[in-house]
Amino acid sequence: MKKLCFVGVMLSAIALTLAGCWNSKELTELAIVVGLGIDKGEEKGTYKVSFQIVNPGAISMGKMGGGGGQTMPITVYSGVDNTLFGALRKSTQKVPRQLFFSHIQLLILGEDLAKEGVKEVFDLFDRSRELRMNTPVVVARGASAETMLSIVTPLENLPAVGIAKRLEVSSDVFAQNIETEIMDIIKGFSGEGGIAISGVQMIGDPKEGQSRKNTSQTKLPTSIEMKGIGLFREGKLQAWAEGKAARGMLWIKNQMKGTAMDVACGDKPEGTSIELTHSVTDVSVKMRGGRPAFRIHVREEGAVTEVHCDIDLGKHESIVKLQNIWAKETEKEIRKAVELAQKEKIDVFGFGDALNRQYPNVWKQIKRDWPKTFADSEVEVEVEAYVRRTGMRLKSYL
Repeated sequence: MKKLCFVGVMLSAIALTLAGCWNSKELTELAIVVGLGIDKGEEKGTYKVSFQIVNPGAISMGKMGGGGGQTMPITVYSGVDNTLFGALRKSTQKVPRQLFFSHIQLLILGEDLAKEGVKEVFDLFDRSRELRMNTPVVVARGASAETMLSIVTPLENLPAVGIAKRLEVSSDVFAQNIETEIMDIIKGFSGEGGIAISGVQMIGDPKEGQSRKNTSQTKLPTSIEMKGIGLFREGKLQAWAEGKAARGMLWIKNQMKGTAMDVACGDKPEGTSIELTHSVTDVSVKMRGGRPAFRIHVREEGAVTEVHCDIDLGKHESIVKLQNIWAKETEKEIRKAVELAQKEKIDVFGFGDALNRQYPNVWKQIKRDWPKTFADSEVEVEVEAYVRRTGMRLKSYL
């Protein structure tokens, strides 16, 4: 009995020394930020930081606002200062709650800011213990980041989440956009090449896109879509890769997860559709005549999903012919990506890193002049394509 009393006294004494949740915050005291946008300020050297805050009542209960209209699910605030942190702190004059950044789903960079340079922008993210390093990043094309964060669309109540999911789906199933996170960009600044970031574009009237009218019609007055891949050199946006050139970049970077390609069939230039289901890319480098030469080898697999010509896929020779056509089309798209990158002298493929690993002494000699050397480098492309499935039918009824 005495032992039990002694244990009880000791536990009570220890409990008195515990600090508890001295710095805890109630949910009703926090403003949860899901999207962050950064634009150039009107005054030179300033930043305009916008952030999208969740209205939890509208999200969870479909709360009705005054006048019978449904409450907007998000609110966008902004602040201007010479530093990002200063702009965020200034914005607290407008927000009745403490900003909470641990649930950020998206970072949007304004195109004007991207062209001027974003290298200094990411220092805040590199130092902060609250901002997430795996946050996806996009560039707003033809509109400010603030405007892009304010557009509401159906299916996703939170616009930032909607754009992040568009980026994920588009890069996975069509492969003309690339998923780039904050950590990738910071690593890119310390690497030997350029950076690639996907673009997002608004189509329609921005004023209508910021109201509930944009979600109450079957055909949207204002919509948002992923558009191209931005190429950055030394932190500045230099050019945009569109369409097939953008898709070629994902092949070279070994980030191809899936896509749909229309290839020639009979007398029709795009008479057959093939769904890519698997792809692996290997990049190697050799020295030829004192200069680096790169070899890109792609091995891809897919399935025939649609045929608009007279072809019997039950015949081996028909499959082999289709595979060769597909391989050549893939090679064309990869070469388009290489030509664009070399024209802009932006190594977004990591060729410089590969050269440094394989020939470190050579790299030390040409490192300073790498953009020009990269632009003049020989690049070989080899593609192996295999059609694994033809659907439920071999010989088309056509």
